[in-house]
Amino acid sequence: MLTNTVTMTTIEIAELTGKAHKNVLADARKVIEITRLKSQPCSNNDQPLGYSEATYRDGRNAERPMLVLDKHLTFTLITGYDTGLRHTVVGRWIELEAQANPGFLAETIKDTLDTLQARVNAMAPAYDEHVRKGRTVGYSWREACRLADIDHPDKLLALLITQGKARKTLSGHTELHPDYHAKGFVKAVKPTNLITQSNGGHLFKITSKGLTEWLKAKAGEMNKAVAFAGVDQWGRPIK
Repeated sequence: MLTNTVTMTTIEIAELTGKAHKNVLADARKVIEITRLKSQPCSNNDQPLGYSEATYRDGRNAERPMLVLDKHLTFTLITGYDTGLRHTVVGRWIELEAQANPGFLAETIKDTLDTLQARVNAMAPAYDEHVRKGRTVGYSWREACRLADIDHPDKLLALLITQGKARKTLSGHTELHPDYHAKGFVKAVKPTNLITQSNGGHLFKITSKGLTEWLKAKAGEMNKAVAFAGVDQWGRPIK
């Protein structure tokens, strides 16, 4: 367990950002894996790992896993989130550091912002590529759903098909309703074997506008719809 330092749990990050904890936890584990931190206690001569495993009690009083992150890992994690979410987490971190060091609030704020800016600068090339991709070639369906925190992309697409908002072509490819094209949410993909195969068999890609104004904006509603798909409003199976 991390001691004598300001930390933040994945539960708190999830609450601050409005993201599902399971997604924040998965993101944090990916960050740890990428930075090659080893999940084992360190000796007095080693550098601290930057995180520790912990548990919490959910609404049903069941024990669930979470991670406790130090400043380095917390800022690395939120660098991948949008500006508004980063602002919220950084604000909370400043509060925590101010509480831990009440006599050095100004230094705490400057150090926190400098650290975050360094992370943002390091991520700038990847972010630029993310923006370029959204504005030009577009995102694959699964990639866009991952960025929008859609829990089950394949089930959501199947639901859209049953709702008449998407369809399977005679060739077995999937295309979305023309309304999505008209709104600028998707762009068509040429129906060639090579392209459609690499795009998951879909004849569309999600645009930057589709990601932000459609999938991200309605992620909660879509996840709930998928969770309850297969039953009507009275809970009876749909035949």
